[in-house]
Amino acid sequence: MSAKDDDWRLRGQEKYLHGASWTWKTYRRYRDNWEHDHCSFCWAKLTEPGTDGEAHEGYSTKNDYYWVCATCFDDFKERFAWTKTI
Repeated sequence: MSAKDDDWRLRGQEKYLHGASWTWKTYRRYRDNWEHDHCSFCWAKLTEPGTDGEAHEGYSTKNDYYWVCATCFDDFKERFAWTKTI
């Protein structure tokens, strides 16, 4: 399903995520003092395996700073011209 212009998950992400390249991977903390991250769209909580969270895998940018859940990736991939990497 492609997202509509009035989708509640859109909050200006095109400024920093348009044309991004994503890799599906197991969540790992960005830094040692990082506990979790959120999907950049729906705000689902991503945590390391074995900890509380809504997801332990997702799509990540090359630097592991931005994360997107599988549902939001499918909903926004065309609108944001995303590509997948291995």
